[in-house]
Amino acid sequence: MTTLRSVSSSSSPHRARLLGALAVLAAVFLSGCSTDSPPQHSERLQKAAGLKTFHVETTKDLWEKTSDQKGRGGPDLELKNTTKELDNGLVQVELTGVNLANYLRILDYMAHGGTDSKNLGRHHSAESIRMYDEIAGVLDGINKRPDPKDPPPRVVVDTAFLEAKAKK
Repeated sequence: MTTLRSVSSSSSPHRARLLGALAVLAAVFLSGCSTDSPPQHSERLQKAAGLKTFHVETTKDLWEKTSDQKGRGGPDLELKNTTKELDNGLVQVELTGVNLANYLRILDYMAHGGTDSKNLGRHHSAESIRMYDEIAGVLDGINKRPDPKDPPPRVVVDTAFLEAKAKK
């Protein structure tokens, strides 16, 4: 029995080190699969989901780039929308509140460090960051549910502010 105790007690520090190493690996793995979402992200999702509709006016290229789910891990999120071309060269994308929430999830993943098995680094797409920030600004400004008779909240994301910034 003394022999068994000494074997058991001598393996205890090894077991503790092994469990500690496994805990560290689990923490690294779990943090590597998540995003560094802004603290207000959950509140924004709730606001988005509560809207009847939301309009995004942007370039066709920017919409296609930021709504594409190919680089995002996990199942595709439903992203039904109505798109129409505007006279100013932009497209107007109409999303329901639930689809806006899904779009924000896609943007968050692609803008704030989401990873997947195909992406050894972390996603930080400039286009997704820009679109997320523009939509977040509109959602953050909503303090009460819009009246059903009011026009839908909208955001315009084009190159105008980039051109103005370049002139400074």
